Amino acid sequence: MYGIITDKKIEPFISLDDYISIGQMNYFENEYFPKQFDKFCYNLPKIISKSKQATEHWNQQISIYGEVKKVPHTEPVYLFNKLMSTYYGDWIEREEGWKLIETYIPEFVEYLKDNVVDYFYDFFIKYEIKGNPMIFHRDFGADTSGEKGIEPDEEEYRSSSAVWTWFRFSDSKKLYVSDFDGKDDVSKRIPLDAYGAMFNGRDYHGCYDDSYGYSSRIYATLKQKIIDDNNIDVSNWDETYPPKDFMKELCLK
Repeated sequence: MYGIITDKKIEPFISLDDYISIGQMNYFENEYFPKQFDKFCYNLPKIISKSKQATEHWNQQISIYGEVKKVPHTEPVYLFNKLMSTYYGDWIEREEGWKLIETYIPEFVEYLKDNVVDYFYDFFIKYEIKGNPMIFHRDFGADTSGEKGIEPDEEEYRSSSAVWTWFRFSDSKKLYVSDFDGKDDVSKRIPLDAYGAMFNGRDYHGCYDDSYGYSSRIYATLKQKIIDDNNIDVSNWDETYPPKDFMKELCLK
């Protein structure tokens, strides 16, 4: 497992639960996000009229849930998941995604700024409907399935761009990480039992059992106190800890 290096040891993930309130996370899941999702759905015609990306996906009637039947509000959920993100499209669409995030979930953004994060570089929030868990996969590399071996090499896997900060908001949302041998062997997978965690996206991760609810994945710099408290080795992350000027220019504002 590439994991996160702390004090010269490799950890599958770093828990951020000491810096957040589980009660607050449950509030986001049960009260805040549902209310904000309803507002997003109500304003979809206006959002679509302003977004070329949204219009294209709406016209194509693409569903993130594939062949799954009887999923309520499939298209609004798909558009929420796609548009409340800075990972898709060109720079203009990235900024549009950030504006939507700041418009519809500002309380969560401010909560992270106050407690966990100094700089945001990329951000998405997902609303995962029951019965549609995220498949097991890894990010980046020439071969994300692992069928042709592990690429790139370990030094590249240690870069800060491989590290995600991830949040769930209730026990119904589950995520697992593993080394290569856990790709097809459930017994080798490690549950991320924290509500907030930092993990290496180039390790395999995903869900294999009943998982649903809201979650958020962020590429960001954690507050220095969190790095120090957990003795995280950031020696290969010199562009982001501390962030260089050009990285600050790339951050979401």
